[in-house]
Amino acid sequence: MDALEDTFFQHLASVCSESRQAFDQHVGMSQLRRQLLTLLSEIGELSHAALQQQLAVDGATITRLVKQFESEGVLSRRLDPQDNRYTLVSLTVSGQQIVAGLRAAHRLFQTQLLNGIPREEQEMVLHVLERLHANIRALQEEGQQQK
Repeated sequence: MDALEDTFFQHLASVCSESRQAFDQHVGMSQLRRQLLTLLSEIGELSHAALQQQLAVDGATITRLVKQFESEGVLSRRLDPQDNRYTLVSLTVSGQQIVAGLRAAHRLFQTQLLNGIPREEQEMVLHVLERLHANIRALQEEGQQQK
């Protein structure tokens, strides 16, 4: 691999990481907390187990986050009426407002990140990223066929 390829992938990884961290700071909330709220906003009421599976985190982490959000009035919990072994979690009105604010903040953040980058350059980068995705999928399929 030559220096250009090394630099390309280093910058790609750095920009992804830095933009995630900058957005965390911009909204004052971690990615995992945003993902939990967004998931509930999109899907509605979910069990702890479903949240754990969807977010790929351990049960203790989900329980801790849900309890924190519940104490802040962002989420509510109730026993599943069909199986009381499960607890269902949903957004409160306050939680829905927070998600709406996060979405607005995300749009503003994206606009700020793209400031000064002409549309043509954005389209070119998007094309490169789409090609990278296609190449990744091809490599994954190739790896699956070799197994």
